[in-house]
Amino acid sequence: MAPPAREFDLVAVGSLAIDHIHRVTVLPKRDAGVAILDRRSGPGGVEGNIAAAAASLGLSVGMIGYVGADDAGEMILADFRERGVDVSRLQVGAPGDTAYTYAFVDPRGDRMMMTGGKGVRGLKLDEDDDAYIRRARAVSTSGYLPWPLLQRVAGVCAEPGGPLLSFDLPGEFDDLEGRGFLPEHMEALLPSIDLFLTSRESLLSYAGAATIEHGLAYLRAGGIRRAAVSDGAQGVHLFEVHDGRGEHHRLPAFPVQVVDTTGAGDVLHAALVAEWLLGERPADLAGRVAAAAAALACRGWGTRSALPSRDEVAALVGEP
Repeated sequence: MAPPAREFDLVAVGSLAIDHIHRVTVLPKRDAGVAILDRRSGPGGVEGNIAAAAASLGLSVGMIGYVGADDAGEMILADFRERGVDVSRLQVGAPGDTAYTYAFVDPRGDRMMMTGGKGVRGLKLDEDDDAYIRRARAVSTSGYLPWPLLQRVAGVCAEPGGPLLSFDLPGEFDDLEGRGFLPEHMEALLPSIDLFLTSRESLLSYAGAATIEHGLAYLRAGGIRRAAVSDGAQGVHLFEVHDGRGEHHRLPAFPVQVVDTTGAGDVLHAALVAEWLLGERPADLAGRVAAAAAALACRGWGTRSALPSRDEVAALVGEP
């Protein structure tokens, strides 16, 4: 049987939400009050942000996710349509089902977030979704996708000639375990992952490691051959196994006027899929482009208000 046509560079499978972002004087602490200086709302969710950022960078993108039949769900759909993201497999449930996130951002751009609503827990996958995934060169998902669905997506990617699998480990396991994603699930998934992305805090939480180097060694022992670890203002760490040897690259962050860091890691993810996983550029060059894309995304309020184009990223990096 001939392999399916690769209509999409990337299909994202997972969480969609409406972000309610509050600019505050300081981040909230226990039993302490803070002042909200301003607020605004817009589309978000890890996989939704990755899809939007990838489209902005010039990739052909499809999205599998779940929203409610409400104004918030329509806002998410409208944003994708405007960006050229295919939503033919996006599922619409009952009014009030759209997930929501409350984000609080301080003057330095640091933030804290809390998410509620049915959201991705309402998502179901069937054979038509499997076929849709097979039409992609790569698939992006995360630990927020319910475990049975993660297994299904990984199984499609593991088929002969299946898409490459890019996986984001978000947050710490104290939170993920409450959502049903357990360390043993991560262990089972590791050998299927072509590109593993996470943050410093998430990696150390998962690996029980004291340093990024020890965390990367833990991932390699589990079968990971390509990984990226975002480290905030310190930049990004890339790891790959090349000719049987592990190589660790540290790429600095680009200096920009930071307004809001919400979603910068999702933009980093999208750019690494474009440049490293699909573009097959050397790790150090791909990482530099991805760091530039993430930095540019921090210039605006909310995840998607300042998503960069490929030309904007190239200008910052100094590429023709």
